[in-house]
Amino acid sequence: MRRITFAVAALFAAATALQAQAPTVPKIELRPFVGASVPTGDQRDLFGDEPMFGLQGAVEVKPTFHIVGSFGWVPAESKYAFADNGANVFQYDMGVEFSFIRPMPRNWEFRPFLGFGAGGRTYTYAAEQLNNKTCLAGYGALGTEFQLGRTAIRLEGRDNLFCYKSPIEGITSKTRNDVGIMLGLAYHFR
Repeated sequence: MRRITFAVAALFAAATALQAQAPTVPKIELRPFVGASVPTGDQRDLFGDEPMFGLQGAVEVKPTFHIVGSFGWVPAESKYAFADNGANVFQYDMGVEFSFIRPMPRNWEFRPFLGFGAGGRTYTYAAEQLNNKTCLAGYGALGTEFQLGRTAIRLEGRDNLFCYKSPIEGITSKTRNDVGIMLGLAYHFR
């Protein structure tokens, strides 16, 4: 976890240094999305594929560099053996995106990107026998935007790495993984 904390600190120090070099006014973006959460490895023993909903906000420091904040919600079913297996998974994080821009016909722009960041993940369970838990999370992202004017269609894939604390007392935390696939819109305020 110290590595994630160090990486986040280095990330924001680099973002601040890049922003100090560019005297341009940052642009704000709002990015609602829907998608799917696909657990991998041991996490698949506890949760299945589930829908995902969320919102990102971004600051365009340069056309090819963004600072991003995300909030995602997964209404899930846990595989713990209780009468009510409902669970809510919340992920919230900050990160950066690096991209390049390629013009396309009819004023469209192709904007593939690579991103990474860190934050937290909270599990809330409907069953009273299970304890709600929060732990650190990090991600790597790969995707693209197809932008026309102020609006863009976004496709993003995220590989999430996080510590998972069992809601049953006495079981230690483990490092787990899942993949998020998101489709959304982006509105670029000017």
